[in-house]
Amino acid sequence: MTLVVVLADPPREGLVLPRLAEETPLSAADAADCYRAMLADTLFAAAESGGELLVNYRDEDLLPDEFSKADGEAEAEVRAVAADALGSADETRFEVQVGSTYDSRVGNTVTHLLDREDHASVLVLDGTAPLAGRKDIDNASMKLRRSDVVLGPASDGRVWGSAFCEPIDFDGAFASPVVETLTARARDADLEVDFLPNYETLETGDDLCSVVSILRARRRAGRIVPPHTTEFIQDRGLTVVADDGELELVRE
Repeated sequence: MTLVVVLADPPREGLVLPRLAEETPLSAADAADCYRAMLADTLFAAAESGGELLVNYRDEDLLPDEFSKADGEAEAEVRAVAADALGSADETRFEVQVGSTYDSRVGNTVTHLLDREDHASVLVLDGTAPLAGRKDIDNASMKLRRSDVVLGPASDGRVWGSAFCEPIDFDGAFASPVVETLTARARDADLEVDFLPNYETLETGDDLCSVVSILRARRRAGRIVPPHTTEFIQDRGLTVVADDGELELVRE
């Protein structure tokens, strides 16, 4: 059984998805709500999959000073998202991330779970790819039976998920283009690599344009959509228009 690790930040204004407030009509508060919605959808997909769920969150000590709070509410804020997504977070495992960089936090978590807790495989998700659902998590688990590392590619050389049966050298492993760097590290360790379908990760204004268009189309076609993210798009009246051949996100 694959352990699904969802990396989570407290959904605070300015901390999460800052480029959305810079590049789209959304405010910093809207961006925080967008992150909260995508994280909820990711947690639900992970909980519904055949794997186990671990929520790995950044506490106040790992947050930039301008976004940390003296009363230490980070865990409570992440738990609130999980409770909204799952109905209750009482049975969900939560652990604090360890490490000063993203690479080290992922590496510490994956290595500990594989080597110290003897999990057969670990899938790491950031919670910013709402189009990746339960079937994709289960697909990763199936591919891990034949490959040591499985990657979910995204636009601009990013990944929406990375799964491991064996640790790699994680120092600098998420340098751009991430999908190439992770593959190179895995092959350097003589590990077999496989890939999942491409899905958008949502970090920039262009990413949001793409996700909004896809989800509006899927909803119109009566297909499955991530409910929290789709509700956010509807509530904010987000749509995409073409202006001289360029796509632009607007609020209706």
